[in-house]
Amino acid sequence: MNSQSTWFGRIRASIAKYGFRAGCQDVLTRWLHSRPGIPVDVWEQYRWVLLENRPETLAYVESQPLRISWLLPDLTLKGIGGLANIFRAIFELERCGHTQKIYVVGSRKPAEQLTEFVREHYSPIAAEVSAFGGEVADSDALVATGWSTAYFARNLGNTARKFYLVQDLEHLFYPEGSLREFAKRTYTWGFYGITLGRWIADVLSKEFGMECSAFGFAHDPDIYRPNSPTTRGPAEKQRVLFYARPSTDRRGFELGVLALSLVAAKKPETEFVLVGFAPLAAHLPFPAVLAGVLSPAELGALYSSCTVALVLSHTNLSLIPLELMASGCAVVSNSGPNVEWMLNDENVQLADTTPQALAAGILTLLDDEPLRRRKVAAGLARAQCADWTSEVKIIESAFYRGLRFAPKPCYSPTAHG
Repeated sequence: MNSQSTWFGRIRASIAKYGFRAGCQDVLTRWLHSRPGIPVDVWEQYRWVLLENRPETLAYVESQPLRISWLLPDLTLKGIGGLANIFRAIFELERCGHTQKIYVVGSRKPAEQLTEFVREHYSPIAAEVSAFGGEVADSDALVATGWSTAYFARNLGNTARKFYLVQDLEHLFYPEGSLREFAKRTYTWGFYGITLGRWIADVLSKEFGMECSAFGFAHDPDIYRPNSPTTRGPAEKQRVLFYARPSTDRRGFELGVLALSLVAAKKPETEFVLVGFAPLAAHLPFPAVLAGVLSPAELGALYSSCTVALVLSHTNLSLIPLELMASGCAVVSNSGPNVEWMLNDENVQLADTTPQALAAGILTLLDDEPLRRRKVAAGLARAQCADWTSEVKIIESAFYRGLRFAPKPCYSPTAHG
């Protein structure tokens, strides 16, 4: 992969993580640091780190629906998994009768444009989405959704409790240095954590003393399901999918490519499909279909046509394994507590994080059809155990716990049109 495509991948990854403005700033900062003698405007880019702490000043009135304010990173790209989870939660909480306001940090777009973007690409929420201008409406729950937004939440006091929706340990995205320290510091501020999975909750509790509640993944059964044989390739062709994100270190691109090269050497007739990145200049040691970045509907059809899929997670587990399992595809994953809060040896093939071990896991499933079918059946059963409505009820209960009230059922369900 040439340097131009590498930098393009870094730009896409940073925009996906932080939004367009902050993402471009992040890439620019890294580029400037790589060129000696060129000064970096630290004050302009990171002065918000110096925002002072303002403690909560309001009190929640029991028996009333919650007033929830969300602080989100800039909205520019569609199909971002973390944002999709947030807007699923907002949608379901609206159905429960709670009042919500959504503020986008770093955006200068008008509210109408932001709201239209969310409704078109994420969820038909009723709440208006507006740019964050330094103030928010009074709330019972003020929710940070990423480490940079936590700095702005810390600076606001007109709420009953500050919460932190943590979908991954973001400080692990960086090498040792300033950004890693900035991100780690946010876990020590006394926000109530609502974490995606038990692993994050355990780490935040043990290492940072953060009080947390955990919810889990679910999938859209209308998109991710075993499909008819007409969507599959030739019966004699085995297809291996790799969720490939070369610009995202935690997805183990190099490790996965080396593992697949060993599989290809043993089974050259296997078809390999890489999905998840724009294939501008990928050089692979085996023939492969580079599917690119696909829509959910396209992913569902592809997943259901594959024999085995390799998905690697070096921080928190992604939603991809559950969607693959729901689609009837056997999954190979690296082992470790960061994935085993949901995955186990019954529903996937777990392997050590070496190319040889991962390749052996894939080959085992390709060679042992009864074992592969058992993994598929267990994966389907696991996927069918969870739905977003139930998971959002856990999130709702976490708000009440953080407010020191007993968890209660959905306040007053209302129907969306």
